[in-house]
Amino acid sequence: MKDRIWRLPPCPPYDVESTESWLSDMAAQGWKLEPDDFFFGIASFLKTDPAPVRYRLEASPKKVSAWDDDGGVPDREAWELNTDCGWEYAGRRGQFFIYRTADAGVRELHTDPQVQALAIKAVEKRRLGNILLLAAFWLLQFLTHFWQGYSFLLFAVKAGLPTILLLGLVFLGALAFWIGEIRYLQGLKRRLKEGAPPDHRKDWKKIRRRWFGSRVLFCVLFILLIVLLLGLLGVELEHRDRMPRSDYPGKPPFATLADFAEGEYRMTWNDIQYDYASRWSNAFLKEGVEWSEHGEIRRPDGSVLSGGLKITYFDTRSEALAKLLAKEFQRADRANARKDYEELTCPDLGMDHAAAYRSLAHFPCVVLRKGNIVLRALFYQTGNDTVILEEWARILADSLR
Repeated sequence: MKDRIWRLPPCPPYDVESTESWLSDMAAQGWKLEPDDFFFGIASFLKTDPAPVRYRLEASPKKVSAWDDDGGVPDREAWELNTDCGWEYAGRRGQFFIYRTADAGVRELHTDPQVQALAIKAVEKRRLGNILLLAAFWLLQFLTHFWQGYSFLLFAVKAGLPTILLLGLVFLGALAFWIGEIRYLQGLKRRLKEGAPPDHRKDWKKIRRRWFGSRVLFCVLFILLIVLLLGLLGVELEHRDRMPRSDYPGKPPFATLADFAEGEYRMTWNDIQYDYASRWSNAFLKEGVEWSEHGEIRRPDGSVLSGGLKITYFDTRSEALAKLLAKEFQRADRANARKDYEELTCPDLGMDHAAAYRSLAHFPCVVLRKGNIVLRALFYQTGNDTVILEEWARILADSLR
């Protein structure tokens, strides 16, 4: 016979009434809550004689945490007062202290619903403040990254739909929990203000399946999201999605450095970190290609064209997405380059959208869109013999027709 068990609560931490009812039912079955808090949300019970024990949750007048100097327990005055009234301190769950008594003659811990309503209001304000503070923090993080040139849209078309859906579902799950918490606390506060006492014998079994199901689903989605994000990070850091350009199947769907001039082409760098190709497709893209090459072309007249070409190519599944991506490329480069950004005159290339500018290190860059296809190309030249932007941009544009 086990003398200790651990149980996941069948109700949310903010559901005062269901928690009281559940703990009382556990005591009636011979299980007494250990006074060591709900460790990581799991309650620990010791075997004892079945008895009718009343459990009551008292809202903390101030924010409490296990990391507090006092361990997040009630202040001594409140503890001693409730003990003198026949209520034993039994632990804490969230922002609520748990008391219990096995003496049927002991009067209720709280008899004035109005006083209880004020305590619930304090918890509600703290929780709402925490939610707003957390929302403001993540909004600030998003805006900071946005201003620095990071792009959620460009991340989405690279990461794919499953990762984006998981991100959305995890966010919606957290939002649903917060909304449920605030609604419950507001409803309980309203009933207390109307003079109705809490339902200490609330049927917690009605919400048990829904609560467990939602928690399990959220945990599974969160773990899957972490696995996917770590996988993407590993691919990025270890360059597992890259291949030598010589291994690219067939010719890429755009012009490359070898198309910029006639002559003998020679690769100048042979490093997968700088000279590579990667190719993928997902729910957003029929085909995505990242291309990075460094080489030189020795022309018949002896001149040498040398430099580096970096291309991002998207064949999107909708023209609307292509329009957004074309604008996002330019916005991200502008935010990234800051003072180095400079608009350039873009020739008429017969594209649906075309823009030219200098970005980081004053390298010239063009963004082209034709229908569902978007291409961003950065080309820097290192030799004395060069090709003007109008010429190499037109070669790229012609390759997209």
